[in-house]
Amino acid sequence: MNQIQRKNPFWSLAGPLLAYFGIQLAVQTVIQAVIQAPYLAEAYIDNFVNSGAADFQEAMDGYLSAAGPAIEQVLKYQVEIAGAAALCTIPLTAVLFAKDRKLERSWGIAPAEKAPVRKYWSIILFGVILSVGVTCLSAMVQAALYDEQYQETAEIMYSASFPMQLLVMGLVMPLAEELMFRGVLFRRYRETRRFWSSALWSSLFFALTHTNNIQIVYAFFLGLCLCYLYERFGSFKAPVVLHISANTASLIFTETGVFGWLGNEPIRMAAAVILSAFLCSSLFVLIQRMTVREKEEIHEENNDPMNMFR
Repeated sequence: MNQIQRKNPFWSLAGPLLAYFGIQLAVQTVIQAVIQAPYLAEAYIDNFVNSGAADFQEAMDGYLSAAGPAIEQVLKYQVEIAGAAALCTIPLTAVLFAKDRKLERSWGIAPAEKAPVRKYWSIILFGVILSVGVTCLSAMVQAALYDEQYQETAEIMYSASFPMQLLVMGLVMPLAEELMFRGVLFRRYRETRRFWSSALWSSLFFALTHTNNIQIVYAFFLGLCLCYLYERFGSFKAPVVLHISANTASLIFTETGVFGWLGNEPIRMAAAVILSAFLCSSLFVLIQRMTVREKEEIHEENNDPMNMFR
């Protein structure tokens, strides 16, 4: 706990969340309106102006029928719209993140001891392996308990071009989500709460931003893992690297047909899930020991009276 006492603890948490969702909703609404405007204007002119509105119901039916292509265009660009909405939240959360670190310094709170960058290979490998296990497990759950919303989400995600998928889902959205749910929300919870309480609440809000049961469960446990890495590595870079690695690996494996090959045989998917769980567990233990040892070394170095460069 950082023991920072804010004037209004509730709004220090609810305010950023409401602003985050408000920005996304506003941006999505504006972009969708811009996309639909030409189609709806043409449909209005054809069915109300040119027809003279002799039969209102007939004109309305024609208008609604002609508006179909507008809705199709919005659905076609859902990934791009989501990316633009996420991108527009980054200035807000980045400013809040910077102000919070400044506030910590003003309260005399020492910055966390950071693990060196050379240790981040374990996070990248963890993210790649995690993406395989989670994707295969999700496919198995979907086959057993069909979730229509999950299917629709998957179709929308992979409807965009591969470079756009990498840009939006591999980079922009992970960065935007990490700034909000780990950089701002988790760290503000940590000002007055213990780690697990902070991780649980921030992960719950993170999970609820997803639209189907499978992704909600996955996002919740991923959120806990991201919070843990943030705490262990002492740096915001740790959860960002894991999130980007997992998302990017999943996109690449889908595009190259790896998941298609695994999905052809249920035994392959089951084996991939089991192997991924074993490797992720091993890496998790390695990360835990590595960060503890690294921090002990840093602490000893900082307290060495002969070290003039501390």
